[in-house]
Amino acid sequence: AALSPEGANGVTRSRGLPLRIIVGSPSTLMYLSEERPDRACRPSRDQGRHWSCSNFSIPSPGHDCDSHWNSYFIGLRGLHDGASSKGHLKYDVNQYLRRSINTSSVSILSKGIRDRWATKDVRFLFGSHDTVHCNVGACNNRCEAMLTGKNRLQRGLNFMSYLQRLFPGSEPVWSTYNGGHSAGLAYASRHFTAWAFEDFKAVRETGGEAEEPASPDGEDDGEADEDQEQRCTAEEGDPYASGAFIECCGDLVKTF
Repeated sequence: AALSPEGANGVTRSRGLPLRIIVGSPSTLMYLSEERPDRACRPSRDQGRHWSCSNFSIPSPGHDCDSHWNSYFIGLRGLHDGASSKGHLKYDVNQYLRRSINTSSVSILSKGIRDRWATKDVRFLFGSHDTVHCNVGACNNRCEAMLTGKNRLQRGLNFMSYLQRLFPGSEPVWSTYNGGHSAGLAYASRHFTAWAFEDFKAVRETGGEAEEPASPDGEDDGEADEDQEQRCTAEEGDPYASGAFIECCGDLVKTF
């Protein structure tokens, strides 16, 4: 999402079609500068979906994962020319970036990635109960990943605060759904439905720009969705069983 030239200014390169990227509760998020959430932003205990972080700084020696805190794919270090040899992932990514940004300068490359990201339509969905500590295997627990948060929800919310800091005056678009790390619940949430289908349906029907969902972004899907999920589960048993199509409260859901 961050590195590709596709989606710059919200459209595809070849035909100028609308392109929206929806990210769901990732284990890791790539920071576009050297700053990371301060230690106070990474408590071991879950702080819930209203958590926010306002303090970011460059990790100090002794707390910087042996100087690897900013290595790709948590950060941008190692993507410049000569950082790795052919056959390594960083080399392949470097060649990919060179073709679209056309520079060997580390600073210009990093700025090009940030400038490109700023124009993209990227939206985030997080499970309000996706709070299992990464040290128990729920997500990446490498040192450099742990500097961004202790669980998936915390990492996601920290990254939303980071994007506000990185791009002053902008507001990242995100929401939470009532559930843990569940693709089925994410796809069944009203925000995913609006972002993936309803907005673009409006574009096709009117030929213009779609309006934002009626509910504010950055808020939980709320008690209505919780009731719906519980009712569907009670009526259908396990509505998100692998490979099963089910009609659940008016929404057709399929998971794999």
